[in-house]
Amino acid sequence: MKILIVHEVSYLDKIIYEYQILPEMLSMLGHEITVVDYDETWRSHLPASRRIDLRTKIHANTHRAYPAASVTVRRPGMIRLPLLSRISGAITNGLEVRKVLAHAKPDVILLYGLPTVGLQSVISGRWYDVPVVFRSIDVLNQLAPRSLAVNRSVAGIVALTPRLQEHIASYGVPDSRIRLLPCGVDAALFSPGSKNAALLAGWNIGATDPVIIFMGTIYRFSGLDRVIAEFQKILRRHPQTKLLIVGWGEDEERLKRLSIQHGVSANIVFTGLQPYSLLPDIIRSSDICINPFELNAITRDILPNKIFQYLACGKPLVATRLPGTEPFLSGEEDGVLYTSLDEVTECLLELMEDSERRRKLGENAASAVQQKYDWRRIAQQMIDIIHELT
Repeated sequence: MKILIVHEVSYLDKIIYEYQILPEMLSMLGHEITVVDYDETWRSHLPASRRIDLRTKIHANTHRAYPAASVTVRRPGMIRLPLLSRISGAITNGLEVRKVLAHAKPDVILLYGLPTVGLQSVISGRWYDVPVVFRSIDVLNQLAPRSLAVNRSVAGIVALTPRLQEHIASYGVPDSRIRLLPCGVDAALFSPGSKNAALLAGWNIGATDPVIIFMGTIYRFSGLDRVIAEFQKILRRHPQTKLLIVGWGEDEERLKRLSIQHGVSANIVFTGLQPYSLLPDIIRSSDICINPFELNAITRDILPNKIFQYLACGKPLVATRLPGTEPFLSGEEDGVLYTSLDEVTECLLELMEDSERRRKLGENAASAVQQKYDWRRIAQQMIDIIHELT
């Protein structure tokens, strides 16, 4: 199939997630993939980037997650000023979608973003008789003013979680046009293995130091501020413990200040954004993984991809309960130890002091995730769903 994927994040700069993984997996399955993206990271490129540049930049044979993949990324220009960036992006991205439909003649549009280019994609799809399938992965898209019109107009919707599925149905979308498909993990890449002592040494972490890892975008709702505030409790019993925070985001600088204020900065390592190919080794070099998200309107319906990556590497996960996650990972039989945000520290201490429980959770984790959530299986299911809906 020839598939046009439209979303509102930077394919080239965003932390690797489904936005890049699924297109590249589809390309490796033999499909021709074109992505129209939106550079929401434009502020970080200034002053190197021109403030006003309306030209489309084409990145052919692109890959972020898989060297064997080949995706064409088309990035429309914009006016790089607050507010005007979205307004200009809505125009240039909408025009770019029409251009691709007119000249490349794809078989389907797989739409990820609603606020900036959702309605334009639906209108253009109708004009060129190309069906649109909307991939709903978080509640933010459902809060967009035009979400009702888009949800009712597309050929079908593929929801990430049952709660998103219910939310979409509440718009009056018939069940026959809604499908459920979770995210996945590359089980060939993310698999159990030994700690990488050389990798840890690069961050001044000893080979025998207990390592707790958080990986992903650092949002204010990540719950890491609570973990950092209570990290002294862990250090009193296990002084060599290290907290490894892998990724970057809006809350990084505040968390660094907090680690200094609480006197734990020597035991907390902020690695910044790391190459996707290195993530399995980083996870394998940990003892326990965490996902201590606060529960709010955003996190209630999400299914973080990193959770599957942790578990596929055979690592026990301590996590707060998220309604979007529990239907797929029910608990200890899947390698997950659910707890409240208030009790994350105590839960970590209990697990650090019970090696047999850690081992059993890790075995459960790898077995459950690799059997059910391999990205190759998910990608083929997406193709099957597209055929069903269109």
